[in-house]
Amino acid sequence: MDAQTEKRFKSWQWRTIIVTMLGYAFFYFVRKNFSFAMPGLAAEYGITNTSFGIVMTIVGLVYGFSRYLNGILADRMNARYHMSAGLMLCALASLAFGFIPSLLGIEIGKAPHILVVAFAILLVLNNIFQGSGFPPCARLLSHWIPPHELATKQSIWNTSHSIGAFILALFCGYIMSNMGNDVSSSRQDVDNITKNYVSTLFKDDVKKSDESINKVVKVFAPEQSEDGYTVAVRYTLKSNPTDTLTATYDFSNENFMAVKSIVDKAQAEERTVSASEIAKACNLSVAQAKATQTIITRAEHSGAWKWSFWLPGLIALLGAVGLFAFLRDTPKSVGLPELEVSKTSLDGDGADDKEARKAFVRKMVYKNPIIWGLAFANFFVYVVRFSVLDWGPKFLTEACSMSYEKAGIAVAAFEIMAIVGTLVAGWFTDKFFAGRSHRTCLLCMLGAGASMGAFYYFYLHPGMVADELMIGVLAMAGFFVYGPQALIGIAAANHATKKAAATANGLVGIFGYLSTAVSGIGMGWLADKFGWNYVFIGVIAMAIVGVGVFILMWGAKRDGYDKANA
Repeated sequence: MDAQTEKRFKSWQWRTIIVTMLGYAFFYFVRKNFSFAMPGLAAEYGITNTSFGIVMTIVGLVYGFSRYLNGILADRMNARYHMSAGLMLCALASLAFGFIPSLLGIEIGKAPHILVVAFAILLVLNNIFQGSGFPPCARLLSHWIPPHELATKQSIWNTSHSIGAFILALFCGYIMSNMGNDVSSSRQDVDNITKNYVSTLFKDDVKKSDESINKVVKVFAPEQSEDGYTVAVRYTLKSNPTDTLTATYDFSNENFMAVKSIVDKAQAEERTVSASEIAKACNLSVAQAKATQTIITRAEHSGAWKWSFWLPGLIALLGAVGLFAFLRDTPKSVGLPELEVSKTSLDGDGADDKEARKAFVRKMVYKNPIIWGLAFANFFVYVVRFSVLDWGPKFLTEACSMSYEKAGIAVAAFEIMAIVGTLVAGWFTDKFFAGRSHRTCLLCMLGAGASMGAFYYFYLHPGMVADELMIGVLAMAGFFVYGPQALIGIAAANHATKKAAATANGLVGIFGYLSTAVSGIGMGWLADKFGWNYVFIGVIAMAIVGVGVFILMWGAKRDGYDKANA
């Protein structure tokens, strides 16, 4: 193409990259906000980690298959209409979440199973629409970017969801810490929140409060007294793990008010107060002090979770309008020529018929061993990624005793380093491995496993390091794990070629979201049954298996254009 055409092509190329980046970031505004709402929902309605895990598994599988079907559709449909309509529907679904308890007439502490079903239905609908986010982008980028530039430029694009998740983390962290209604003076609401917390989460408080405890065997159902609740906990000691001991904790209104006075004073002085400081002042165990402090925080911000759906939903709605206004389809749709270097047998006149397309997709996707290898690798990458992204706000506030705001900062730091890691991985791939993305993925998964191992070590030794170092280690996991998350899609697009890029990414995406059976219900069940430490062990194990899969693909070529034209 001549210089003027090339200049115009570059302008449209970067416009497409930037507009789709912003658009996909808005998809994350109405996709990952549920994770930040979960602590509030657990406190107010007693929804367990296992229930959350089941919901996340179901919606993850729905999203995986939706992304696959939308991938097939995206290779045949105008991306402008496809992507903007999908985002608008996701935004409407998010707005509907906050109204569910009111529509069903459910008060705090009541009918968690009905709520779980209602949320699951809305989440399924949302994730059906979410499937129209990435496939149109995969199609667009493979049409606008040549294969030898795809790793670098798509890595730049791939920071979109990290940008979206980063902004959302700070936004929802602020919402959960500063919005909602203060019901801490309502005895009934406080009793319900207390009952929910000690029924579902108290075992981690007990185990971490005393280094001599080996295992919390059971937390008995709270018993209501005239002045609050009491709860019995059975546990074993490291010195004698064969025998069990039982302790009773008194969550009376008197103890609640004593802790609240200390917390209120600290807030007025704009300082934080530790559970051990509260325990000493109120003559309580550290476990009970931490639990009461958490109950107070959640009672003071009741209903804040609703705004985590409403405000991001409104922003995404505006984003859908922007996508429709500024996005266009392929180079041909704006009077520009297709890229010569990425032409396939389907680019010729009359070649793009139905049977020829089916045969091409079978050859380049379904009979391509590299695509299947990338799909299996994607499963393990997504277990690590979603275990942190979906459960992060919950395990940071519950297992690591961080505030909502600090947990939001931690997830935001994870996403910031994900942006840096994605860019570095793309540049490193083109610079040192000549576009062979799978080789960089191997190094990244080694780093992700090591980072999660360090985080687990610090978790096992509370007080050993400051929260800021814990956040830094978790952020390094983000730096490493998002490289493979981006590069697998790039490798799939290159090996399937531009004419089947969306279909290949849809297939690879199914395996990524099949991982929610592990990162969702699996991790939720582990957290409820054995505690958060087993969740971290599981994440590290998945990273190690992922390393093994990438080793098997070390000798693969960069792309499949030779195969496509053979």
